[in-house]
Amino acid sequence: MPDLNKNQVPRLARWMLNRMIIYKMNHSVIDDFDETYREVLEVKGVFRARIWYWRDVLKSMPEYIQFITSWRILMLSNYLKIAYRHFISHKLFSFINVFGLALGLSICTIISLWVQREMSYDSFHDKADRIYRVERELFRDHAYSRWPITNALYKQALVDDYPEITHAVRLWRREMALTDYKDLSHNQELYMTDNSIFDVFSFGLEEGDPKTALVEPNSMVLTRELAIRYFGTEDVVGQTRTFEQGENSVDFKVTGILAPVPENSHIHFDMLVSYSTIPVNPNMSWRGNNLYTYILTREGVSGQELEARMFEFIEKHLEVAYQGLISQGLGIHDVLKMHLFPITNIHLNPAENWEMEIGGSQTSVYIFSIVAILILLIACINFINLSTARAKKRAREVSLRKTVGADRNQLKWQFIQESMLLAFTALLIAFMMATMLIPVFQRLFDEHLTLALLFNVKTICLLFGATALVGILAGLYPAFYLTRFEPAFILRGMGTVGKGQSAFRRNMVIIQFGISIVLIIGMLTVHRQMQYIQRRSLGYIKEGVMLVSVESRQVIENYETLRNNLLQSNRVLSVSASSDVPGEAFFSNIGFTSRDNPDDVMNLLILGTQYDFVETYQMELAAGRVFAREFATDTVGTLMLNEMAVKRAGWTVEEAIGKELGYNRVFRARVVGVVKDFHLKSLHTVVEPLAIMLNNRWINSVAIRIQMDNVSESINYVQQKWEDTFPGEQFEFSFLDQNIQRLYDREVKMQNIFIVFSGLSVFVACLGLLGLAAFTAEVKTKEIGIRKALGATALNVTLLLTKDFVRWVILANIAAWPLAWYLMNKWLQNFAYQTSLEWPLFLFAAIIALVIAILTFSYQALKAAVVNPVESLKHE
Repeated sequence: MPDLNKNQVPRLARWMLNRMIIYKMNHSVIDDFDETYREVLEVKGVFRARIWYWRDVLKSMPEYIQFITSWRILMLSNYLKIAYRHFISHKLFSFINVFGLALGLSICTIISLWVQREMSYDSFHDKADRIYRVERELFRDHAYSRWPITNALYKQALVDDYPEITHAVRLWRREMALTDYKDLSHNQELYMTDNSIFDVFSFGLEEGDPKTALVEPNSMVLTRELAIRYFGTEDVVGQTRTFEQGENSVDFKVTGILAPVPENSHIHFDMLVSYSTIPVNPNMSWRGNNLYTYILTREGVSGQELEARMFEFIEKHLEVAYQGLISQGLGIHDVLKMHLFPITNIHLNPAENWEMEIGGSQTSVYIFSIVAILILLIACINFINLSTARAKKRAREVSLRKTVGADRNQLKWQFIQESMLLAFTALLIAFMMATMLIPVFQRLFDEHLTLALLFNVKTICLLFGATALVGILAGLYPAFYLTRFEPAFILRGMGTVGKGQSAFRRNMVIIQFGISIVLIIGMLTVHRQMQYIQRRSLGYIKEGVMLVSVESRQVIENYETLRNNLLQSNRVLSVSASSDVPGEAFFSNIGFTSRDNPDDVMNLLILGTQYDFVETYQMELAAGRVFAREFATDTVGTLMLNEMAVKRAGWTVEEAIGKELGYNRVFRARVVGVVKDFHLKSLHTVVEPLAIMLNNRWINSVAIRIQMDNVSESINYVQQKWEDTFPGEQFEFSFLDQNIQRLYDREVKMQNIFIVFSGLSVFVACLGLLGLAAFTAEVKTKEIGIRKALGATALNVTLLLTKDFVRWVILANIAAWPLAWYLMNKWLQNFAYQTSLEWPLFLFAAIIALVIAILTFSYQALKAAVVNPVESLKHE
């Protein structure tokens, strides 16, 4: 053989290997191979050998691929058989492994669907990244408030002043009476809007021209459902229908049929009416608040940069109108800012007041994302823990395989592939479980989820990646630890699992139970806060107050007649009326000044009421008296203040009585009483300074305190009196306590989800604990037999098997408490009035976790303790 340098050897070695594979696959003999080898090297030279090498590589590639593929399939089928045998041989451990991981993955899937839905709001708009809502931010009396509403003047001024804005649209929510084809009247909610709504948003029309549908006055578009309700047919384009508001009636022409509004929109409507129907008001103030304004910017325009230039807009249009809010030493930019709020952020960051719809919560998204990860982590720890624990039982199998020729790499791949096979089996089951659980989730929590999101690329990649990672991690221990021992060492019984592996499993149990304890404490905290909200005094009696909506001038002008008619029966205890009611959107305010300090502007919320307001809501007086018909001085503009307003003015409650406050530069509002603080809004916000003003024109709701011994009879009586007083006027009512409860629907839902998921997390953790307890009992079978033969009782054996687990759960509590305290303290900061996190709550959570854990592993311990010692000593 000729001498070869070191660079030629690898190439020829590869060539030889390739030729050997080809000849063996074709059942050729070694002599042929040797002769070809000598011919290439001695006769044709190294250069020709290289050419032959590449020619044979290309020529044999299909056969080579087929050979490798067949070999891989054969190996994989072998691994599948082995995995299946182990699955059948150890049913309990296999079930816990697969079912526990599947349950964790399915819960994670459902929560991820909910999170995706919450984060997808308004992203369906084609130009979503360029759409902003125009908002104002006010800083008054060291307090911040966000105003998502503007008035009609903003739209055109913004388009005129800023070339970066291509379109703007106004949305004014209204409620009008609309007659159907049977001449029946219905109160219909709608939005009055500009035709540019179809330029800004991706709302479409199934029929009609979006370029002209809402251009002309008295035009409207509606859904097919409303078309059938009001016209009796879907073919309604070009037909007219009559709207009634007060004494006025207007015919509107249908110009289009609306396409359904997507579920993940923060704006929903069934009917749109042209804004051009409203006559232009030349006396409109820039401080008006009645509608929403959205803008669409040009491509490439930064919303933040445009917002920074809104100082000019404030100085040009708003400074004069807001002079009444500016205290001494402050400028307009100290109290007022313009904000362009991205439309995709509105749902998860809704305004506290006057939002279009009840929004979501960024905090809830973060919390439940963490909950999903934690539950998945518990399931993964179970899977890894039990896989590594059972791996010791396979040490002899590994040694035997190595004895008959298996190399270490083959064994590594065997364990990793077996582990991944179990993990992906769990993923398949998880998809089926999620499919079945989603309808249950929707019914329990009133959440609309769609299975289409389940097949989102991000969701699938996340779940596949997590499953593969868990499978690999679970297979690493047997793959690298067990395969390193020499067969003789294991077969002589000298191989043991070191303390490191026991410590690993102990730490995993502590982590997973620590996570469960954090969730239990979270569940208890949410429940306790909701109980606190329900029991805290709101400053009035919310039960027994019936609220009737006022939609027309007729009711306002004849309110006294209605009141007198209602009070004819003892079913009605008291009647009053007001511009706003507790628990509903509240936004009116006035800048007041006092004679004591005319330069200090006090911005107070303003609530217009009729007589008997305090009596109807059963509020308490701190000083003075209520509005009374007996006092001729109690005229429009007479005031009562709450305690916060008195404190803001720097008076005592006694000093406040008789004070005169000025607004609109006239001192004409006299204070006759001080009401103890009560909550107009939810407990998320502090009680704000409030002025209650006597005004018989500010009526949007009639409050009626009724007898609650027979609610249906009281409702029927009120309805009859309403219809007798206002024939044809629609009767719509609600109850105050139900309205207040709706303020906390989000928290109640969060509480229910926490309860379910906390329970599931503990269940998954207990599955793992059950598996480890069974494993421990199996490992110590001979020890148990010897101890019982020497006189140990069942109780002694049970304590032996359970003491470590009890210690681990106690350590989990100690580790979990600081994290739980931090997380729940952050959540409670969303409430201005909150319960306290006290040590009994943490102790109660510890007891719950400990009792559940003891019940879980004591079963296996008792089962092992009562076995006959003879049987235990036979165990191999």
